[in-house]
Amino acid sequence: MKPQRRSLLYDDQPAAHTVAQLKGRRLRMARALTGFSRQEVYEKIGIATSTIDTWESGRVELTEKSAARVCGAFRQVGIHCTSEWLLTGEGNPPRLMREVEKSIFAFHETDVEEPIVRESLLKIPPSLDEDIRRELSFFVSIHKNAMFHVMDEDFINSHYQKNDCVAGEANDLRNLEGSIVIAQLLDGKTILCKLLRNLDDGSEIFLGKNTFNKNVRIAKAAAIIWHRIAKVK
Repeated sequence: MKPQRRSLLYDDQPAAHTVAQLKGRRLRMARALTGFSRQEVYEKIGIATSTIDTWESGRVELTEKSAARVCGAFRQVGIHCTSEWLLTGEGNPPRLMREVEKSIFAFHETDVEEPIVRESLLKIPPSLDEDIRRELSFFVSIHKNAMFHVMDEDFINSHYQKNDCVAGEANDLRNLEGSIVIAQLLDGKTILCKLLRNLDDGSEIFLGKNTFNKNVRIAKAAAIIWHRIAKVK
């Protein structure tokens, strides 16, 4: 029987590795999607083969700054990859980008670009990390009823913290009871809250603070389906 061929994309060996090695394995998986050798990565995007080798082997741990550089470089060759996934394994794994995505991530104006893309770029806070802004602009462009919110403080008893960026797609309020949601109030302000129940004269929410539940009028709300730990300038 022929030995089974192993894939860089699906390594089913036990994960008894250091944090640096796990980051390296994820980087190797992302590079496998490009189809490039380390030398070809150097020739195409300028990251030295020795540097990539130390990251992939785990001899040197991939940092946030380096991960952002790698993600930006991979996008140049049509691979969508996020810093969060490289560093933690959370979020969507790397994948090939469609042509429309490439133009959105490059901020190109095209005849087929939807107006919502340009509008969303104007609304997204410029203080967000550039990588997050690009991901968020793409999220808004592919979800017709997209909503997003940048946290101004930690949300109690959850993993949503100050400066994090969250997004979702607006849904019927009746389907969101009991969920932490992005809510847009009638005055246009967005908040993060737990939607407890919908009443005839508004909605009862929990704001995640040491306060009583509050009744508010919600224009629309969305469950969170996209979450990034955002850095601010």
